[in-house]
Order: sequence, then C-alpha cells, then structure tokens
Amino acid sequence: MTVSASIANEDGSTVKSRLLHLLKEKRMTQTEFARQLGVSPTYIGAMRRSIPDVKLRKVMEIFPDLNRDWLLYGEGEMLLDTDEDETLISDGYLVPLLPVKAFAGNLQYWASGVELRDCEKVVSPVKGVDFAIRISGNSMEPEFQNGSILFIKRINERAFIPWGNPMVVDTENGVLVKALYPLEPEEDNYIEARSYNPSYPPLKIPVTSIYSLYRILSATKQYSTI
Repeated sequence: MTVSASIANEDGSTVKSRLLHLLKEKRMTQTEFARQLGVSPTYIGAMRRSIPDVKLRKVMEIFPDLNRDWLLYGEGEMLLDTDEDETLISDGYLVPLLPVKAFAGNLQYWASGVELRDCEKVVSPVKGVDFAIRISGNSMEPEFQNGSILFIKRINERAFIPWGNPMVVDTENGVLVKALYPLEPEEDNYIEARSYNPSYPPLKIPVTSIYSLYRILSATKQYSTI
C-alpha cells in the first residue's frame, strides 16, 4: 500500500486539513506553498484524501522538521523536536544561513530549491530565528553594513505589518532589505521600500509580487578594518 492511498484518520481529519493547519503554523500562504511545491495554487483545494509519493517527498524537503506520520495518519506531534539542533553551548542558537543575499539596493532571486538541511549553520544571538541571510550593498547603512548577517523570522503579513521597520522582502523579482511604509489609499496595491542611505531613492513594490516578509530580530555588525 503506497502513501497515495486513502489516509483519513479515525477522527475524520484528512491530509488536506492537516496540510492547511501546517501552512497556518508556518505562516505560509497557499500560493507560496504551491510555488515551492511546483504545482498550481489550486492544488490544495483540489485534494481529496490522498497525496502522491512524489509530492510527499517534496513537502518533506520544504518542511524538514515535519513529522511525516502526523501528516499522513494524524499520529504524534506536527513538528519534530529540533531543540537539540537549535541550542549551541551558552552563547546562541544554530540557524540555517541561506546561500543567497538580501540586496540593499538591488535584487537577487531567492532560489526555491534551497534545502535547509544543506545550508551552512551560523550562531544566532537570539532564539526564535527562522533563517540567517547576508546583506550585499550599502543602501541600508549605517544601520546595516555590507556583509552583515541578518537573523530573521517570518511574519504573517495578512495580519500585521510593522510599518517603518526594516524587513527582508522575498518577491518574485528577488530579495531585498528595506524599511517598509504604506502608500496612499489609491495606491494600496503597492508598498514603499525605503533605504536608510539617502543616496538611494524609494522603491514601489506591487503587493502581488511579494511572497513573504521577514522581521529582523538581530544582526551582526560588519566593520571595515582598513
């Protein structure tokens, strides 16, 4: 019997309902999940009581801390206990460093094929970090220098956006770090991304092009030694 067979558990919940619960827990939209899974945004809505093996393997790549038995059968906890991998001696926590850069001034594509298990690990000074990512560019100086590492956590942008604060923005055109501001009501389909460095003009980003937003919890400081 393959995992694509009927898989509802005794209380009547299904793989579909558990998958939706997982996305809510991970604060990931169905659109972004579909993009990473390589399917249509309507994929989850069309699910019945099964998930093909090939799609299951991809889901496990997207969420390496997911308990496979929970997704398939509703058994155990949703997420595996990864505390032993997070805690590092007494001065911080191990988190994955994404092999891409958040451009301060320009954009770079955040590759959807990144697997967290293959990422280098770095020490975060604070707990609760999802990823670390390195800055390239000087548009956010003096607050964030070129080469600094940001420790970031995803937010639910549908619920609340902390306007005026610097954030990492993952868009269909690339990744950047900027301070975000709302625009006038007639332009509510856009947000304004501002640099701290006055040499860089503000950018208007279409809301529909944004995949996800990340709050900056902490950052390293990169100083020149010249």
